Amino acid sequence: MKIAPLPQLPPAEPLQNVRFALTMTETFPILALSGFVDTLRHAADDGNRNGQIYCGWDICGPTLTPVTSSSGIQVSPSLLFEDLEIARYDYLVVIGGLMPLIDHAPAQTIELIREFRSAGKTVIGLCTGSFLVAQAGLLQGKRAAVHHRHRQDFLDRYSDVQVTSHEIFVEDENVVTSPGGTASIDLAIDLLARHLGRPRALKGLIEMSVDQPRSALHMPRAPSAELHNCGDWRVANAAQIMRENLSNAKSIKSISADVGVSVSQLNRLFLRYADQSPSAYWRKMRLDHAHWCLLNTNLSIAQIAYECGFSDSAHFIRRFKDRFHDTPALFRKRILPNEISKLSPGS
Repeated sequence: MKIAPLPQLPPAEPLQNVRFALTMTETFPILALSGFVDTLRHAADDGNRNGQIYCGWDICGPTLTPVTSSSGIQVSPSLLFEDLEIARYDYLVVIGGLMPLIDHAPAQTIELIREFRSAGKTVIGLCTGSFLVAQAGLLQGKRAAVHHRHRQDFLDRYSDVQVTSHEIFVEDENVVTSPGGTASIDLAIDLLARHLGRPRALKGLIEMSVDQPRSALHMPRAPSAELHNCGDWRVANAAQIMRENLSNAKSIKSISADVGVSVSQLNRLFLRYADQSPSAYWRKMRLDHAHWCLLNTNLSIAQIAYECGFSDSAHFIRRFKDRFHDTPALFRKRILPNEISKLSPGS
């Protein structure tokens, strides 16, 4: 018996209730883009067919040249800025790159941000995209959520912005900022829930292995957070004091006094909860911060040594090599793209 083939169903008609235009600058973090877009993808269709039915998005750029992420993965825009019909979109999502390049973003990107806002659309700055939104003049007198690593850099540039590093996104009028990372997923869910309803916004969480969405006021995980939840407030307070004094010549004896224990008691507590002495833990924290500075700032080696509390560059270089098996200068040259190295004086 011959079985007739089933009739092919016509493609579903788009019912898009919300559209996003996304753009990135060189060395952007791939997680900020993938987390946001994958959340849209799961909500946009049924049955994992990946159609843009209920919501839509386009990757756009000043040119169609692929944009290289900080991990080396390239993403090609499909639409030029000049071909964007702004009226068709509800949101512009801007994802910034590493700090040494953030002041060198294309002028067309800054202009597009202003055009979207002038048209009454919502502009979103993900990761260091908040710097680009501020460059466009959209954050004056407003609140912004900035990653704690970038907080001081942001304040140095934009002192008229109220900065928080304790929220995963902030919405002030039609401007949204977020530290990026996995917070991009939570932000996308929140926006989709407004336009498509919460069940559809949450549809992809299981596939993405996300336990539950977080609210805007959820506290982001901070460095050394493992000691903040160790159950001993003395250790947690000591770790907090260390983090706040990375560049200061504060002694372990002084920290012990601040938390109300003797040096020997603090040493026993750190050995119990961190498997190392307070001084070793603090040095690791400083070296981790130095590692981050080499990747994300154009500070010289001497400046990083000072900021991370080392007595001189030679001491810093020796400790860094012990930890990361490279001198700071060789590490920066080996890891960073050529264009960032050129912007890094003293490297």
